[in-house]
Amino acid sequence: MAHNQSQIPAPVQAKLRFLQEAMKRDGLSALLFYSTGQLSMLEVNPVLWLSGVLPMGPNTGVLLTDSCDATMLISLSWDQGRVRRQTWIHEIRVAERFADAVQELVQQKSVQGKVGIVGWAFMPAALYQSLQRVLDGRVEVADPILSTLARFPGRESLPALQRAAELADSGFSAILQKAKIGMPEYELAAEVEYAMRSQGAEDNFGMVTASDHSHCTHPPADRRIQPGDIIIAEITPAIEGHFVQLCRTAVMGPASPLLREKFTILEEAMEKSLAQVRVGKKAGAISRVMNEVFTAHGYEKYCR
Repeated sequence: MAHNQSQIPAPVQAKLRFLQEAMKRDGLSALLFYSTGQLSMLEVNPVLWLSGVLPMGPNTGVLLTDSCDATMLISLSWDQGRVRRQTWIHEIRVAERFADAVQELVQQKSVQGKVGIVGWAFMPAALYQSLQRVLDGRVEVADPILSTLARFPGRESLPALQRAAELADSGFSAILQKAKIGMPEYELAAEVEYAMRSQGAEDNFGMVTASDHSHCTHPPADRRIQPGDIIIAEITPAIEGHFVQLCRTAVMGPASPLLREKFTILEEAMEKSLAQVRVGKKAGAISRVMNEVFTAHGYEKYCR
């Protein structure tokens, strides 16, 4: 189905222009954006990035032809209403057999050349092999197209990033309000998760540990919080597929003089590294400034 360009949001139009150029450059007739419905803080979700819809179900895809005609395939028939409300894509189809639905769509759209798969790294091998078979081998890995473009979120992503940061603050507030002596780590982690999920977080990568001398963070276990414990938390909620991470510490009871001394080093490193943050600055250069502080205080071996 052809799309009225005036009805497509400007940021999406910019994406489509880039994708059209990429298909021409790489000799592709179409791109298949694929998702298993899982989010990852390490990778951009292809379907969410293009369609604006958080995918649900085992297989979700968007077929985009070289003329920028887009069709979305979803697994769950009862999810059509939500999808239609959230996406700019008009043509939505329910696909019980994903590979067969892609084959039918490719035929109907008269896609004669190769189809690039964006999201191949997360695609089950059996599904990839099925697509190879039904499309007569006209399938190529096209993940680099997305990784190149999605590396730099546009200005339109700022509200989602800000909201995710606010949710992360809510997660840390839950630690300050809910942590108590005798509480298992996993229970405190559940309080953090609930605080953010109840306010709209789509996902969270979280670790909460409590110890008098923690060597590293790890998934919460059944250890119970004790007086004097240092609680270390990695809090990473997601909004619209954007993950924002907050790393915070809290102490159960008064902080010892030694702990205050070491925390002062962390504050110094943070302030000096933040002073280096500006547009165009590479993360490695900022990290080196941070590590110089730790090295000066005798912690060089932890900076390698």
